[in-house]
Amino acid sequence: MAGRRRTRGAGGWGWLWGALMLSWTVAAQQPPPPFNEAFGPALNLSETPTFNFEFQVAVSGSNVYVVWSDTPSADLTHVYLRRSSDQGKTFDPPQLLSSGVRPAYLPAVAAAGKKVYVAWREQGIQFRASHDHGRTFAPPQLLAADGISPRVAAENSDVYVTWAVPLGIRAVHQHLRASHDRGLSFGPALSMDDGHGIGVTEMTALNNRVYLVGDDVGVDDRPDVYVRTRSLEEAAFTPRFNLSADEGPGQPSVLARIAVKDQRVHVVWEECDDLFPSTCSILYRRSTDRGSSFGPVQRLSAGKGLALAPDLEVSGAHVFVAWQDNAAGNFDIVLRVSDDHGGAFSKPRNLSNTPGYSGAVSLSAADSIVRVVWEDAAGGSLDVFYRASGDLGSTFSPVKNLSSSPTRSAAPRVLASRGGSHGYVGWLEELSFENTDVFFRRVEVK
Repeated sequence: MAGRRRTRGAGGWGWLWGALMLSWTVAAQQPPPPFNEAFGPALNLSETPTFNFEFQVAVSGSNVYVVWSDTPSADLTHVYLRRSSDQGKTFDPPQLLSSGVRPAYLPAVAAAGKKVYVAWREQGIQFRASHDHGRTFAPPQLLAADGISPRVAAENSDVYVTWAVPLGIRAVHQHLRASHDRGLSFGPALSMDDGHGIGVTEMTALNNRVYLVGDDVGVDDRPDVYVRTRSLEEAAFTPRFNLSADEGPGQPSVLARIAVKDQRVHVVWEECDDLFPSTCSILYRRSTDRGSSFGPVQRLSAGKGLALAPDLEVSGAHVFVAWQDNAAGNFDIVLRVSDDHGGAFSKPRNLSNTPGYSGAVSLSAADSIVRVVWEDAAGGSLDVFYRASGDLGSTFSPVKNLSSSPTRSAAPRVLASRGGSHGYVGWLEELSFENTDVFFRRVEVK
């Protein structure tokens, strides 16, 4: 009897097992649900009949911060900030951060939690901090009596500001000051280039370390790309690490970008065969030990034509690199993806594929959502085009024109919320001669 019961039991459950296998097979054959997003209206954040430029965007939680330079009066440029506390749906009125009586420009912004930090050039390098989501700002601090091109990075209570000091036509020195009390006070200025004229193109802070990447284009006709890093426990920065030296001394290397995730540091840059190049390539190197050493160079572009101006983002084990490339004829936007922390990359994918010029690409990546924006002349005038992926770059939504204006729309940048559910795109809209405004659109996953 026991044996018969076992036999009947196996046969009785067999139909259920078969049904489950069939349902799993059918489910596996179903295409993934479409990735849909809703777009907010285009907002003019500067709204002045003058020339606005040099904008930056920072995101923290549901707060979005946009800074820019504006020229409300002749020959006098100011620095403004606008803040949104509802994920970019609405913005508070502009705040004047500079003095209003001296020329101020080249603003940079960073946000960490409730803290917002802005630096700009105004008779030196000025800095202001907010500890209440940008509602109010402390008085300006003069970090340096001279300098240009400030960069800001922040993590927890740590703030880093770096800038360049020109020392003649072919000389520049890079300096940095650090605060470990939310920008209330700063340590002494540190020389970052050991007299070699390294200009920082990007700086980031993560896991109690700060990372800087740049090049010596200001003092060398054939510049190289360098990286430096320091932790809070270390007394000094690591020596300059030349990432591009292996490619030869006669090949200019510029426009480096850096991204850090856990112990891994990822760097991409543009390298050309001459000052007046026939070929430019996109090169990549990674470190698995927080920048102490780097693996070999990987050439991501095809090695023919001009591959220029890369951007770089990391999400989990995935590394995304995009650039503009004319190997096929006109400039298109090309993307490559690694799913093993940068060990190997997928084949190049043409995201724009339009008959006109495509360039100035910007990436964001958070969780499984990747967003790409670029400027495109497919319609005649320059517009801001957009594509997004909800599956880490395996598939992308159709191209969408975010600006759709008869005037020139340029220099787009995209950022994302922490989980990627919201995307934020800013760009410069040339409404008429000498009237350029800062425009903004939000996007939300449905």
